[in-house]
Amino acid sequence: MRVKGLIRTLALSATGMGALLHFHSMAVAEPGAALPAPVRLAQAAPAATPAPATGAPAPAGNTHAAVLNKYCGGCHGGATPRGDVALRFKDDAEAIATANNDEMWTKVAHELTSKHMPPANVANQPSDAERMLLVDFINKQVFPSLKPDPGPFIVRRLNNREYANTLRDLLYLPASYNASADFPADERGESFDNNADTLTLSPVLIERYLEAAEKASREAMKPRTDVVAEKPAQASTSGSTSRLNDPSKNFKVDYANPMEKVKVNLLAFAPRAFRRPVTEQEIEGLMKFVNMAFTHDGLSDESIDRAMALAIRAALMSPDFLFRLERNPEADGKGAVFALNDWQIASRLSYFLWSSMPDDALFDEAKAGTLKKNLEAQVRRMLGDPKAISLTKDFLGQWLEIRGLDNTPNVDKALLASMKAETEQFFNYIVTNDRPITDLLYADYTFVDERLARLYGISGVAGEEFRKVAVDTRQRGGIMTHASILTLTSKPLGEGLRTSPVVRGKFILENLFNQKLPPPPPNVPALALDTNKQLKGTVRQIFEQHRDFPSCAGCHARMDPYGFALENYSGTGAWRLTDNGDPVDASGEIDGKKFAGAVEFRRMLADRKDDFRRAFVRKMLSYALGRGIQGFDRPAVEEIVARVKEEGDTFASVILNVAKSYPFQNARGSLVTANAQPKPDKEARLTPISAPE
Repeated sequence: MRVKGLIRTLALSATGMGALLHFHSMAVAEPGAALPAPVRLAQAAPAATPAPATGAPAPAGNTHAAVLNKYCGGCHGGATPRGDVALRFKDDAEAIATANNDEMWTKVAHELTSKHMPPANVANQPSDAERMLLVDFINKQVFPSLKPDPGPFIVRRLNNREYANTLRDLLYLPASYNASADFPADERGESFDNNADTLTLSPVLIERYLEAAEKASREAMKPRTDVVAEKPAQASTSGSTSRLNDPSKNFKVDYANPMEKVKVNLLAFAPRAFRRPVTEQEIEGLMKFVNMAFTHDGLSDESIDRAMALAIRAALMSPDFLFRLERNPEADGKGAVFALNDWQIASRLSYFLWSSMPDDALFDEAKAGTLKKNLEAQVRRMLGDPKAISLTKDFLGQWLEIRGLDNTPNVDKALLASMKAETEQFFNYIVTNDRPITDLLYADYTFVDERLARLYGISGVAGEEFRKVAVDTRQRGGIMTHASILTLTSKPLGEGLRTSPVVRGKFILENLFNQKLPPPPPNVPALALDTNKQLKGTVRQIFEQHRDFPSCAGCHARMDPYGFALENYSGTGAWRLTDNGDPVDASGEIDGKKFAGAVEFRRMLADRKDDFRRAFVRKMLSYALGRGIQGFDRPAVEEIVARVKEEGDTFASVILNVAKSYPFQNARGSLVTANAQPKPDKEARLTPISAPE
């Protein structure tokens, strides 16, 4: 108990956790005490652009602001503009000043081009020339006013999956070891659970960290089963055959001071744990735990391992392990932008592509200062590594929301597992074979086992092994015809297993094309459906009644055609020609273009590949940065999009250009007082050393 208490005290103070929590004004309660609310660990973003003057009078003349006020200001002006979209401005300059609201202006440009706004039932409509005038204003004056910025200063903790992967790689633990299994679930922000805004730190989580550090350090110091240890000349100075003792394994007997042996091990361990070079002061801080262990236990094989384990536990409770801290070497406390060094880029790359710490190859490049120079080679190497499966599990699983597919009710669990595996194998094939990302929209192949092949009506597939097969392009092609997505976006409740055109349409617009839709208006009743009773008429006929509500018509006119186009697929993704005995009507019209069924609809999706490319890049950049995409990211997004298009839309092109982008290569320093700043990196740095011969 004494050692555990000291670990808690020293880990929260001497190793820096206490300083970090103080830095963020966070109170840490003792076990059993009342728990304070979790604290979010992202500092303020760059200064926000001024909000428009909601009551601004209409400007004179035919300025862009005047046109906006004339056709949009009625609904989107005043104190409570509709949809929180404020479009009443006193002049063009005030409109341009809101450029940081990139999402709003992107939506306005799309609504004007597609003629969704003003709504069709509004008599006061702009001419085609006026629409183009406003779109040109947005593209040529509003958007170009944005300046590149790496975003706010962020202190981001490792999420649960990153923590488990990092601990396993750092301590050479088995692949099945999951240190975060009983951690509180991470929240998601902007689709992903690596978002700094949602990665809170609570006293409960700190207790879990303490428990995990103790268990993992003990497990890491167990003797290896793949090594037969030679009998040492002095057993009292050997330690176990754990890989963490390897740096000092060649010590000669006359040099075998146990404190020095452990120190050499820590000199190799600490830079890997903190993912950067370490200072002498940091090593001495860990050595205090080693000295404590020897003082308490005496000298023996076991005490050497316990001393090493205790120091490891302390390191695992350091903020430099638990958080991804990107310090400015020349910090002045003014929040200046700085270029990340090779060590920091190594961490960004590894957590982006692997959800884990850098490996030896990345550390070697960082130590040599050659990582930026060899960035493309390293990225391609990393994409070919089995650990790149995290892009499938973590990025794809959250972007397309198939992580939650297992919880779908009233569907066979084995079938759900096959559905999920199809989409994961499909995406992983794109990653490992550097396929175009447009395969996600209209690929003529997929991956099935016998169970899924039976659902799809594909013959000649037997067994549980997944294999690549060609699909009948009259029925399938791309992820929107995967049973996983079709089931996820249905409402398979009760015996009816009905579809949901609204959910399917909303999914396509928001996930594939980044078109955010407002929540349904209040006081509009939901469809009165008993999911356990057989429906009368087709789902399309039933859902079309919602479009009779004027307040619903606008959004449903956008969502529903995408969902109705998929009505040939049942609630679990099987192809069908009838719905409740009536022929399926999968026709529709999108942005003035009509389609007669699934084949023509997929051609329309293919025509929107520019919109898809931009949406995919935004999602990938958000995932890579661990934050939401803001207006100031638009220059970087557009540059990445242009290069990806030029380079054939390959998956590696997306990853490489994200990794080379301004916000990925740069960061903003913290806004703190000078005496609270960490010492510049150029001071007193140690690099890993080899054990003396």
